[in-house]
Amino acid sequence: MKYSVIKKFSGKNLLKIFEKVKEDTNGNAVLLGYEEKLVGGEKFYEVIVGIPDTKNKIEKIEKSKDTDFSEKITEIREILEKIEELKREFLYVRENIEFISKKTMNPAEIRLPQEALNFFKKLVSRGIERSIALSITEDIMNSRLNFDLKGLSSVVSKYMIFRNPLADGRKKFISLVGPTGVGKTTTAAKISALYAISKSKNVALLETDRYRIASVDQMKKYAEIMGVPLFVATNPEEIRTMLPKLMKFDLVVVDTMGKSQYDIKNIKRISSVLSEIGNQTKLEIALLISTSQKDEEIVLVIKGFSEIGIDYFIFTKVDETSYPGTILNIGCTTETPIAFITTGQSVPDDIKIASPDVISDVILGPPPLTMYLLKT
Repeated sequence: MKYSVIKKFSGKNLLKIFEKVKEDTNGNAVLLGYEEKLVGGEKFYEVIVGIPDTKNKIEKIEKSKDTDFSEKITEIREILEKIEELKREFLYVRENIEFISKKTMNPAEIRLPQEALNFFKKLVSRGIERSIALSITEDIMNSRLNFDLKGLSSVVSKYMIFRNPLADGRKKFISLVGPTGVGKTTTAAKISALYAISKSKNVALLETDRYRIASVDQMKKYAEIMGVPLFVATNPEEIRTMLPKLMKFDLVVVDTMGKSQYDIKNIKRISSVLSEIGNQTKLEIALLISTSQKDEEIVLVIKGFSEIGIDYFIFTKVDETSYPGTILNIGCTTETPIAFITTGQSVPDDIKIASPDVISDVILGPPPLTMYLLKT
């Protein structure tokens, strides 16, 4: 991307810097860099932004007769969408600064040394509950660890359980359940590809959602690309007929129909189909949770699908939230292990086996818009 102007803004107040950026650029800035420094014992911020050269792009479109006009319009639209995302990112920073500054601090928080307090605020700004953030900060401090990714990773296993379903090497079925739109079909393909590549074993896909034609078609495309067989069965009778073939594979990943956590009737149907598998062979059930949901909604999702019997969680759409602390909050309030996180649509790249290092990196890493701009 070309920029007509590149500016650097600096000061001691990050919120005022962003307000100045918005005022000077009419909200058209793209974040290029951000740095936090200590000058004379005080925090000092530097923010570098660029103004997209959209005017030149439009002029080039008008002058060039050989350029595909529709492609250029699409490119400009994407630039404008990035600008809108940047505005939302500024709002996110403002909201969190206001939250931290206005929220009454309890005595335990006030007693934290400055470095520990800054780390605590960072955790809270990333969506971690204050009580959990305080406990983590105190654990790091009492263990004489650094307030960084390594320090967080060293203590996070006290608050969450991790499980790698692919590590034991046993033949099994892994079924993915969850609400509509949480990313089950794509995640099924990612897990299959990850296992086939890392373990060099036979993998198959089983689609049980015949009513969504798009879901079956999408799974067919993934199966063709990966060179793995795809089976379709939507009721217990079909499952029973197909099981002898499926049990020859090292891993079978089962995609189920997406249903609301309040649709108890269809959740029971999913449960009956999976019970047919579980009665005959090793079956593990993963509940997919969208990280962009509020903690309260996630608790309701877990409750709604609990009848099926959940072995572990997979947190999806981690790249779409500014509050990944949700993962740690849910991990602290349940005894259910976390197996994977997904960070995009790419198969099999955008899936990671959950671990203290992975979760710590997500929590302390930059917000999603900053990462997106760096990639582009």
